[in-house]
Amino acid sequence: MIDSLILFADDQQKQVQPEKSIWENGIFLLPILFFLFYFVVLLPQQRRQKREQEALFTGLKKNDKVETSAGIIGVIAHVDETNDEVTLKIDENARMKIRKSAIVRILKPKEESKDAAVPASASSNTNIKPTA
Repeated sequence: MIDSLILFADDQQKQVQPEKSIWENGIFLLPILFFLFYFVVLLPQQRRQKREQEALFTGLKKNDKVETSAGIIGVIAHVDETNDEVTLKIDENARMKIRKSAIVRILKPKEESKDAAVPASASSNTNIKPTA
């Protein structure tokens, strides 16, 4: 009986598990996946945003209606290329100097003809009776 126990114990010593390679360990794959995600997803997105921002800054000209990152809407009165500054006309007597980087977008002017033309049916339906 002792001989069988010794043989059984000897069997278990022979079953040595093979060592895992470095690629099978998940802790080493995590940084590799992070760098892959960065170069495939994040880097191209940052490049695209930078190109769009540069196109916006080069397209700024006088009398463009713009919105700033603070939510201020104004019309460009002057563009200073040397200092990357823009003078915004906010009201008749109010102007402010801001950096170009504070401009978020150029607002498209609405078509004047659609706003100025009021349909005749809207003005005739006022329910006001004329006095004689």
